[in-house]
Order: sequence, then structure tokens, then C-alpha cells
Amino acid sequence: MARLHHASGVVMIVGGMGGGELGAVAPSMRSTAAYARAHTRSVMVTTATPATASPAAEPSASVASRVMAFAPLIEKAARATQLDAALLMAVIDVESGGNPQAVSPKGASGLMQLMPATGMRHGAFDLFDPQQNIGAGARYLQALLQQFGDLALALAAYNAGEGAVQKSNGQIPPYAETLSYVPKVIARYGWYRDAMLGTTSAFIQEVRTVGAIRPMHRSADARVLSGGDGEGD
Repeated sequence: MARLHHASGVVMIVGGMGGGELGAVAPSMRSTAAYARAHTRSVMVTTATPATASPAAEPSASVASRVMAFAPLIEKAARATQLDAALLMAVIDVESGGNPQAVSPKGASGLMQLMPATGMRHGAFDLFDPQQNIGAGARYLQALLQQFGDLALALAAYNAGEGAVQKSNGQIPPYAETLSYVPKVIARYGWYRDAMLGTTSAFIQEVRTVGAIRPMHRSADARVLSGGDGEGD
């Protein structure tokens, strides 16, 4: 279990039944399913002041339906980068709500909310093309995981920028948005992973009803990850 401290008084604990410290081994060296079981089951945020509501683990049925509609493209990008498709789904969920035309006030675009320069650096020249956007976003996230060796820090860099994490001495930057973003993505990651394994049957039934999207099923040994300038704005 990893305990991440922040100057703002926030302590984020990421861990689970499997034990072990996040980032102690490069993501590419981790057992795929074991990594997810060990590091996505519990995310707790405590603060020195009264905490706001914890991030909801479950997406809305409409958002989950939109995200799962891109499952074939997400699975393709996941295989190419050795990331867990559920992790990419979680990022897409939180970044754009599954809207391929989403544009942030800062100019981040598409499903994974990439800035133009970052998209081009990772092979996307049309950020509104779902395949290009997901592929580039997956490659960017993979690079961040390799750079920081830690899922929480990689997500923080995806949201706030690599420089912000480096300036924070390898901790999550004390930005309210980032401190909210990281546990939210990790919580959604757990939900999508369970959904893909068919263990969230009640909510998947709701997704089916709303979006006519069938859940995907994967073996318990499915890939998780091997290892994103603030794309999440």
C-alpha cells in the first residue's frame, strides 16, 4: 500500500489486498491482473480539513455506455501499449465523458483530451478521430507510466503536466483539480475493470438498457499495464 503525502495536507492511500508499494517495480515488470488487484481496490483521500465527497466509483449509465461504445478501439490501443483497457476507459470517462468532440477551455481535445502538440508527438494529427486520439493518449499514458513508475503519479502528470510532478519532488502536485482527478480515475478504473470481468452485473444491466452496449468479458489474467503537459484540462 502506498501512502502519498501532499503539501496541502492531503494524504492519498492507494493499495489493496495484494500489498506491496506502488512504483517499487517498473510497471512492465508487474503481473497484470495482480497489479490491478493490488492497487485499484482502495483509494482513500484524507485531508487536514473536512473532506469533500469522495469520488464516485461508478460512472453514470450514459457515460459508461458512450465509453464502452469505443471498446474495440480501446482494446486495440491497449494491446499495442500493454495497458489495461479498463484504465484507458477510466481516463476517457473522466476526461471527456466519452464525447469524441469534447474541447476544453485550454484546447485539449477529443476522447482523451490531448493538447495538439502532445497528440502530434504521439501520432495523432486529428484529435477528433477516436482511433487516433485513443492511440495517442494510450502511448502518452504509457510513456508517463514508464517515466514515473507509479500509476498515481502518471495520472497526476496526465492531468497537471510532467513538469508539475517533477517540481513537486515526485509527489502529486497540490492542485485541487489534480488531487480530485487522480483518485477519481483510479476509482473508475476499478469499476471498468470489474465491468469487463462481468462482476458489476447490476450496473451493467443499466448500461445495457440505456446504451444497448453489451459488457465485455475477459479472463482474470487480462493485461493491466506496462507502463500524459496537463492533458486533462
